[in-house]
Amino acid sequence: MSELTQTVHPTNTKKKLIFCILFSLVASLSYVICDLLKLPLFTYYPAVNEMTLGFAKLTQTQGPAMYWYGWICSAVIAATVVAGFGASLQLGSKTSRYLAHLLWITLWILLPIIFNSLNFYWTHA
Repeated sequence: MSELTQTVHPTNTKKKLIFCILFSLVASLSYVICDLLKLPLFTYYPAVNEMTLGFAKLTQTQGPAMYWYGWICSAVIAATVVAGFGASLQLGSKTSRYLAHLLWITLWILLPIIFNSLNFYWTHA
């Protein structure tokens, strides 16, 4: 039975928790920033199955552009870098609690902002 049990080091668990919280916080913030400032990593045209780097305007020949994939990739890259750096720091146990509260507050603040910014796509189909 003892062979099947695994000991979990508190520092590894705390680092994983800090990474997850920071990743969620930074990903949500950077996604909204990329959406508002039109900063996708790439633009995808599903009608012709083409991608271009950065923000590309709508064209008649390529069909509608999808920026969502580029926003997600930009947000994931930024969140991974910041969360990896934050997890490597020696943070106290209260820090993860404060970060979790900050995450929920940030999400509730960003929700109406992202709904408003995407309103154009929902009403101009």
